[in-house]
Amino acid sequence: MDGHSQPRLVADLRQISPQELRQILQLHELYLAREACGRRAVLSFYDLSSADLSDQNLSEADLTGARLHRAVLKNTVFRSAKLATADLRAANLNGADLEGADLRSSCLRGAQMNRARLPRADMSKAGPRRVPSSDEPEVNEDSQRTDLSSIEAHDCDFTGANMSGAAFIRADLTDAILTSTDLEGADLRHANITGAILDRANLSGANLCGASLRGALLSNAKLTGAEMRGVDISGAIVDRDAIAQAASAEDMIGAELRSVPPQELAEMLRQHQLWLDSHGKEGKRAILSDCDLTGSDLGNAKLALSVLSRAVLRRADLTQASLAMSDLSLADLREARLDGADLRGAKLVRAHLSGATLAHANLMPLENVGDRKYDFPANLEGAKLGGANLSAAKLRHAKLASADFSGAKLDHSDLSRADLHNTNFKGAHLAEANFEGASVRDARNLPDQS
Repeated sequence: MDGHSQPRLVADLRQISPQELRQILQLHELYLAREACGRRAVLSFYDLSSADLSDQNLSEADLTGARLHRAVLKNTVFRSAKLATADLRAANLNGADLEGADLRSSCLRGAQMNRARLPRADMSKAGPRRVPSSDEPEVNEDSQRTDLSSIEAHDCDFTGANMSGAAFIRADLTDAILTSTDLEGADLRHANITGAILDRANLSGANLCGASLRGALLSNAKLTGAEMRGVDISGAIVDRDAIAQAASAEDMIGAELRSVPPQELAEMLRQHQLWLDSHGKEGKRAILSDCDLTGSDLGNAKLALSVLSRAVLRRADLTQASLAMSDLSLADLREARLDGADLRGAKLVRAHLSGATLAHANLMPLENVGDRKYDFPANLEGAKLGGANLSAAKLRHAKLASADFSGAKLDHSDLSRADLHNTNFKGAHLAEANFEGASVRDARNLPDQS
């Protein structure tokens, strides 16, 4: 037994020949075109194990209770389809579109769902079932949960989905979009939710024990009664008032930030300058990880090679600052001023830069470093740059995979030779931007560069 109750035994599922399936798909295509001879695909309680339905349009199809175990469903469209109680274990749903689909009480354990779309999908528990007869097994509450345990769902879009009570045990939701999702009472134990966007998500009563929320965005999220024991929120954007409503908040990792008085900060900058000038023989390197530097005036500061990972620099002034080869991973730089800053070779992995200004900033590689003359490109993989101003910024050769430039200003910026794999440019301003030689594989909302 796999631990997930199915509505029928496998032996009871209907079998179908390849020819019959092909005919059903052809008629469904005509149905979607609203042709009179078309017919909606009804494949409820069919055994479609290991079937290859890649790139098919099955919008509005009825696959209730269907067995799609290990099915290949890459880029398949299931908009408003019925998949309640379906068996999708270990299915390949990479790039699939399930917007508005009914997935209540389905089993997707171990499925691949990278870059899949599930806005407004219903993954809650199916409604009450009839009372079983005396010779039928009792259906317990857990068996009715939608099971998404151990799924791989990088960059998956769950915006507005209803996932109340769903099981996400050990799921990989790295960089997933969970904006306005309902996760009330969900089981997210040991899930990897690194870099995910959970803005306005409802996590009330959810079990997040042992989960990683490193670099996640949880602004306006509801955490009332959520179990947070052992949760890692290092570098996460989270409302402190919301955290106070969670259970076992005192056992979280990365929740504490250190305040740095102005005098101490000034001395650290002085010691760092000595460290740089003496090539490490004098002074002390600036280590400001997990420090609260909100609103600090660091304009023209000499912070090359500094460590500012997970630091809070919201609304800080870093205009013309020297930050070459600095580590700003998971840093909160929302609304910070970085105009003209030297960020060559800087590490800004999953940094929060929404609303920041980086006009004319230098994010090119730091070249010819060391005896072997290495080049170190700037790394902004998974960075959140929604609404940021990068006008005329230099991003040549930058690592920008999975970065979010939604609504950002990139006019006259240099993105030549940059890695833009899976980067989101929705609503971005790109007038006169240079994309020569850039890798744009799977880049989203990018105008045709041909």
